[in-house]
Amino acid sequence: MPSRSGGSDGSGSSYLRAQFRIQPGPEDGCAVVESGERGRNVTQRIVDPGGDCGEECRAEVSTDGDHRFLDGDVSAGCICPTFAEYDCIASVEGFDGEELLVSVATPDREELTAIVAALREAGAVVRLQRISRAGEREDDRVLELATDTITETQRETVELAIERGYYERPRRIDLGGLAAELGVSKSAVSQRLSTVEANLVGELADATDGGR
Repeated sequence: MPSRSGGSDGSGSSYLRAQFRIQPGPEDGCAVVESGERGRNVTQRIVDPGGDCGEECRAEVSTDGDHRFLDGDVSAGCICPTFAEYDCIASVEGFDGEELLVSVATPDREELTAIVAALREAGAVVRLQRISRAGEREDDRVLELATDTITETQRETVELAIERGYYERPRRIDLGGLAAELGVSKSAVSQRLSTVEANLVGELADATDGGR
C-alpha cells in the first residue's frame, strides 16, 4: 500500500479516525456478536486454512470478566472482509447486543464514505459515533465531532439528506422532497437538520478554541 505522507518526515500527513456501531446483516452469524450480551478487548483476524472450507474468523474476546477464544466461518454477510478491500485500518473494539464497536482509520473522507456504502450494501446497519482528523505530528490538533447526542430521528433524517444529495451543489433534492419521503412537514425536516448542523458546528468551534 503506497504511503500518503506529504513528506519524508510525515509532517504533511493526516487521516480520519472514525468510530462506528455496526449491526451485521441478519444472515451474518458473527461469532463475536453471538458470544454474549457484551464484550470488550477484542482481538480478531480472518484466516484461510486452505482447502474448500473457505475463510474463518478467529477472535479472543473478554466477556463478563472471562476471556474466550472464538472461531467461526466467514459468511457473505460478515463485515470484516469488507475492510480488507479498502485503504484503511479497522479494529473491532468490542460489542454490545447485536452491534460491533469498530474503529476505522482512513486517509480521506472519500475512502470512509466508500467503506460505509459497502458495509450497508452487505446488509449491515452502520451508525457513526465519532469522527476526528488526526496527524502524525505531536502538535497536531485533533478535532472530534461527537454524534452520540443526536437522536435516532435526527440521524435518520441527516443520513437520508446526504444519500439523496441535499448537501450537494447543486442540490439533487430539496426540503419538500425529503419531507415527502419521511412523511413529515418541511418545517420538521428543516428543524431536524438545523439542530444537527448547529450541534456539529458548536462542537467544532469548541474544539478549535480549546486547541489555541
